[in-house]
Amino acid sequence: MGQIAFWSVGHGTGVTSSVAAIASLIGSEYRIRTLVSQPQGEEDTLERGFSRSINTYSRDLGTDAGTGLDALVRLARSGKLERETVKNNALMIERGRLDLLSGSERMNRLQFENAGGLISGIYARARSYYDCILLDVQSGTGSPAAREMLANADLVVVCLNQNAGMLQRYFDRSGWPEELHGKKQMLLFSGYDRRSKYKAVNILRKYGRREPTLTVPYNSDFRDAVNDGEIKSFIARSRMLDRGHDNYPFIAEVRRAAEKLLEEIGVDINLKHADAAKGAS
Repeated sequence: MGQIAFWSVGHGTGVTSSVAAIASLIGSEYRIRTLVSQPQGEEDTLERGFSRSINTYSRDLGTDAGTGLDALVRLARSGKLERETVKNNALMIERGRLDLLSGSERMNRLQFENAGGLISGIYARARSYYDCILLDVQSGTGSPAAREMLANADLVVVCLNQNAGMLQRYFDRSGWPEELHGKKQMLLFSGYDRRSKYKAVNILRKYGRREPTLTVPYNSDFRDAVNDGEIKSFIARSRMLDRGHDNYPFIAEVRRAAEKLLEEIGVDINLKHADAAKGAS
């Protein structure tokens, strides 16, 4: 089906937390195989947000040659990547639905960049097993490995906030890597404050844009869940909230984002929803 890269022109836009929320919602509500990963050297913030779930359901992975991307890079160099190799080196978050492929613990930034071609090949191989791949790609234009992942993505989700300077950098294209030009994109506002005068509709009007946008509102309870490693539990608790609950706007927008992104990569969200009639696959 498809690979989605989440990217921003600069750091501090809440990319990782937005990826995590959307991935967890998809894992909770859709009967598809989804992989979420943070292919950035020396970064593990995505994994920390799911740490309580990983501790409960983690597979017994060997550590002599590293785990996650470290192990897969070693296997890729040996030509040993098979259909389920990525799954076998990933961490289970939601059985049969959501896995997390941890980033490198052993490669420094230079080593990671030098392995960029192998890492892109790993995610390409993952497509033969997973229906949906969500990648938290390094922000900015300084990483050749990140730019290669943007080039290989079926859809790039550009994560923005309501900071005027960052908005200017994106909309005047001064912060764009070459790989973003001509690429299918969607805009997502992370940590969104709907009471700000910098509403999505006002931002688009200012820059002469008309496309639909996604939002992940700021939510204190969700931020606490990220820090506590309880993202999966928070999403599970929030899924059935009624409209009067303080957290309802957050979960409603995350659900809307998940639905739209799945549709964009060709997933029939009605057929694949966990509550769909039995017998659908």
